[in-house]
Amino acid sequence: MLSIKKLEQAENEKKQDKKIERELPYFITLVSLLASSGLGPYTILQKIKEINLLPVIRAETVKILKRVDMLGIDPLTALSQAKDKPSSRALGEFLGGYVSAIQSGGNVINYLKSKMSSSYDRLEASEKQSVEKLSGIVHAWLTMQIVILAVFILVAAMGSNPITGSAGGQGSQPPYLLLIFSPVISIAFMKIVQKMNSANVQELKMKYILKFMLPPMLVGIGLILSNLLSSMNVNAYILGGALAAGSIMPALKFKKIYVANLHAEAATPQILRDITEARKAGMGPEKCIVHACKRKDFKSFNIVANTIANKLEWGIPLSNIFETLYKDVKNFHVLISFRILFEIITSGGGNVNTLDSLADASEKIHNITKTKRDMLQPYVMVGFMLIVITGFTTLLTIDSFTDINQEKNLVHGNVPIGGSSKGATSNLLDVVSVAIIAQAWLAGLFIGKITKGAYSGGFMYSMLLTIISMGAIGMIQLHVINIGAIIKTS
Repeated sequence: MLSIKKLEQAENEKKQDKKIERELPYFITLVSLLASSGLGPYTILQKIKEINLLPVIRAETVKILKRVDMLGIDPLTALSQAKDKPSSRALGEFLGGYVSAIQSGGNVINYLKSKMSSSYDRLEASEKQSVEKLSGIVHAWLTMQIVILAVFILVAAMGSNPITGSAGGQGSQPPYLLLIFSPVISIAFMKIVQKMNSANVQELKMKYILKFMLPPMLVGIGLILSNLLSSMNVNAYILGGALAAGSIMPALKFKKIYVANLHAEAATPQILRDITEARKAGMGPEKCIVHACKRKDFKSFNIVANTIANKLEWGIPLSNIFETLYKDVKNFHVLISFRILFEIITSGGGNVNTLDSLADASEKIHNITKTKRDMLQPYVMVGFMLIVITGFTTLLTIDSFTDINQEKNLVHGNVPIGGSSKGATSNLLDVVSVAIIAQAWLAGLFIGKITKGAYSGGFMYSMLLTIISMGAIGMIQLHVINIGAIIKTS
C-alpha cells in the first residue's frame, strides 16, 4: 500500500511539475517586468495572486504569501523556503537565483531578463519536442490503419471463394469484425493526443455540436436500420451525407473562431511594438495604447483593439478594460500579454526598457506558436493519404473479387447460381463502404486535433474526407476504374 501511495504521489508531482513548467515563462516575464518597474518581491507576489490566467503558479504564490501574512516570515525567507521544497525543479532554480541576486546586492534586473530569455528558449525546444512526439503518433496511427484494412482484405480473400470466404466446401462470412478496429483505433489515438497538443482555441460546446449533428444522424441511422433502401446499396451515402451535413455548421463556427484567434495573435505583438515606439517618442503610456489600438489593419481584431482605445479615452480603468477583453478574446497568449501590459502601467511602470522587453517577449511567443503550427500543418495530408491508400484501394480490391471469381469459374467450367458472386460482392462492398465513411469522419477529427489543437478544428476535414470517400465509393460502384477489365485486356 505504501509503495502504491508513493507511486501515486510521484505521478501527481510529475503532473504538477509539467503544469508549472507550462506557466513558468509567463511567470518569469511578469516578475521580470514588474521588478524592472521598481516593485519589490512582496508586491509582485500580491500582483500575481490576482492573475487567474496562471492558476498553478497562482496557487504556489498563495502558499508563499500565507507564510508571510500568517506567520510573519520575511518575503525573502518565504521565497527561500519555497525554493527548498519546490513543486517544480525549474521554479525552485528561478526562485533560488532571484533570492540570491537580491541578497548579494547584484543586478537583479539582468538576472531576471536572462532567465526570461532562457525560459522562452526552453519553451521553443519543448514545442519542437512535442511536434516530434505528435509526428510519431500520426505515423503509428496511419500504419495501424493500413495494416488493419490489409489484413481484412487478406482474410476475406483466403479460400477458394474470396467473396464468401468459403474454403474446402465450408462457407463462412467475411471478417466484418476487423472493420470495427479501424474506428476504435482512431478513437484510442484521439484520446492519446488529447493532452499532447493544446491550442489557444477552445473546443465548441457539446450542446452546439449535438444541435446540428443529432438531427441528420438520427434520420440517417433510421433509414439504415429500417432497410428501406437496402436493395439500392446506398447505406454508405446515407451515413456519409448525415455526417457531412451535421459537420457543416460546427466547421464554419470553428473556422470563424480560429481565424479571429489568428488575427488576435498576429495583432498583439504589433500593438505592443507600436506602444514601445510611441513611448520612445515621449507619449504617455495610456496615450501610447490609444495610438496603437486605433490602427485599422488588425482584420477581425480591429473591433476589440478599437474598443480598448475608446474605453481608455473615456477614462475607464485598465482593470475594467481587461475584463471586457477577457470576455471577447479566449486566446491565452493575447490575454497574458495585455494583462502584463496593464499591470505594468497600473503599477506606475511603463518605461521604455520594460515595454521593449514585453514587446520582445510577445514576438517570441507569437513566433514559437506560429512555427509549431506551420510544422504540424503538413499532417493534413495524412488524412487524405489514408483515404486514398486504405479506402480507395480496399474498395477497388473488393470490387475486383467478382471478376476474379468469374475468371476462375470460366477456367474450371463452374456456373455461378443466380449471380450469387455479384450479390455477395455488393453486400461486402456496402459494409466496407460504411466502415470507410465512419473512419474518414473520425480521421478528420484526429487530424484537426493534431494540426489545430482542438477536435472541433477537424469538422472541416471530416466533411471533406467523407465527401471524398463517397466519391471513391461511387467511382467503384460505377466501375469508372475496373481491375477486372484490365485483367481481361491483359
